[in-house]
Amino acid sequence: MVEIDWTGEDVRALRAAMRRSRYEFARLVGVTPRTVVLWENGRTTRMHAASQRLLDRVISEADPVVVARFERAVTAGRDSGFEPEAVASAPDTETQLGRDIGLDKEVEDDDVRRRELLACIGVGLTGTAAELVAGEPEKMLATLDAGSISERRLGLLEQSAEALGKRVVQVPPHELLHTTLEQFRTVRGTLAQRQATHHQVRLVRTAGRLANVVGEILFNEGHLGQARMWYGTAIHAAQDIGDRYSEDIALAGLAYLPTYSDKPKEVLNLLGGRLEENPAHGPAAAWLWGMAARAHASLGNAVQFARCIEKSGRALENVGPEELTVGIFSYRPEKLAFYQAIGYSNLGRATETAAAAARALSLYDPQETMEPALVRFEHATALLSAGEIDEACSVATQAITSHHTYIGLTVTKRARKFDEALAGFRGRAVTEWRRHARSVIESARTKA
Repeated sequence: MVEIDWTGEDVRALRAAMRRSRYEFARLVGVTPRTVVLWENGRTTRMHAASQRLLDRVISEADPVVVARFERAVTAGRDSGFEPEAVASAPDTETQLGRDIGLDKEVEDDDVRRRELLACIGVGLTGTAAELVAGEPEKMLATLDAGSISERRLGLLEQSAEALGKRVVQVPPHELLHTTLEQFRTVRGTLAQRQATHHQVRLVRTAGRLANVVGEILFNEGHLGQARMWYGTAIHAAQDIGDRYSEDIALAGLAYLPTYSDKPKEVLNLLGGRLEENPAHGPAAAWLWGMAARAHASLGNAVQFARCIEKSGRALENVGPEELTVGIFSYRPEKLAFYQAIGYSNLGRATETAAAAARALSLYDPQETMEPALVRFEHATALLSAGEIDEACSVATQAITSHHTYIGLTVTKRARKFDEALAGFRGRAVTEWRRHARSVIESARTKA
């Protein structure tokens, strides 16, 4: 048996294979002739799940000869591009036209019979009421059919969003912008149609995650205003379906903007309402506490940094590996170690910075394009504080020359900060660093 994802063409092929009129076929399926007309005339490209089950039942109970005829018609139609009914019965144009007129007449006669019947069933079921009782169920079924997305297609859209969320940290982010926007447009267009509730929820979640990916790309390209709008869209989508995890992930992404604009108080204001609820478990909660820890360290608040970084670590306890995925939809132990390194560096604690940076680098996938480079800058800063100038320059140079590193907003900003810390130092290692860093720093100034 061929796999059937029922369309109007498939319905037409099945009716032709069974050699039934629309009226006879409708009674066999358990719908009205008008519904069959709507299916076959292309008013819907996919059947609603309930309709598919009715059609599946009919084909499963059909005579093997009919099934074989149907399979040949569908296969031939899909391979050649011809209409399945034409392949199955191949009548001449005049005969086909006459038959269609006759079948539509059957539909009209059936409507008249139903209206006359309802008109006889007591007071209140005549006139407009009779029309509504007779017609609304069919119209509802047609509406459901018009907006139904197949489970397979929905699954592919979800998988694509997850894959983009992983790849955006493994390739230059701008390379994924066009693909992500195309996927987003597809999901938005599908949402504009009426979907089954459980499909609608999954589509909204997928749209939100794609918006999150676009926000991540735009942020790394320095388009902070546009990134804010896309992160806001992701948050709104998550709120719309009550998905607190996705909302927290998008909120953490949004917090990048004031973080890398050197506005730690704005970060804390942004996260304050959610953190007052004391989220205590899962990668998203851990990420929010980690972002708050970074902000407190930037303000020199060691006590609050320690408190928030501890909460971040506790939120990751007892989290299964299936939740600790690579990419922007999770928060892994290496990111926690990275945030510890940043915080210790801002607080001037060189030994703890070096230890946390080493731990983070041992955990990161070296193919990631930005965060391993940022970790190296924290390590270089710790070495610089300890007076190891040559080693600091060597580690920083490695951060910007690795073929995995993408020179985006975060890396250029960190490179400029390290270069500023080298003011007044001389030597061959410093000269070598500046030779490699010049283009990176100039690129950052140009973007600004």
